[in-house]
Amino acid sequence: MKRIRPSLEMAACAIPRPSGMVKICVRCENRIVAEIDGRNLFVNAGLPALASLLGGDTAGQYASAVGFGSGSTAPTVNDSGLTAPAYYKALDSHAENGTTPGPGSVQFNWSLTGSDSGAMGLVIQELGLFANPTGVTLPGANSPTILLARKTIAPITFGAGMSLSGTWTLTF
Repeated sequence: MKRIRPSLEMAACAIPRPSGMVKICVRCENRIVAEIDGRNLFVNAGLPALASLLGGDTAGQYASAVGFGSGSTAPTVNDSGLTAPAYYKALDSHAENGTTPGPGSVQFNWSLTGSDSGAMGLVIQELGLFANPTGVTLPGANSPTILLARKTIAPITFGAGMSLSGTWTLTF
């Protein structure tokens, strides 16, 4: 068997990126009707934000919002936003390291409830994790600037009596 040595050019093509997991709980009238989990894709647009954070440049580079969009196209590393119509809101909270989610990980908690009237009637087929360096007002239909990660799901039509809650975990 011939051994192949990786070249520097081959190594440059493999951009390391965080891996992620999205978990979603869908409730209707306070009953759990679906639980969804799956891997997400950390996109190229999010890599400069990571570099900025490591360099000590924190202004607006951190994950601060979740978006719910109507696009069904599978995520690619070149994605830069969600498909309209979409709805965006601030993350509820986060935790890093420790025993949950574990060393080298950060978990973002989010929710979508009946008070999010701007999301009513939206057919949600994609979720996005965003930084918000330009200070877009949330909640609302205007997208924060930096898409960090994206996930597509089976369609959920958000309506009265429904709520979604979930976690978005990134591991480095």
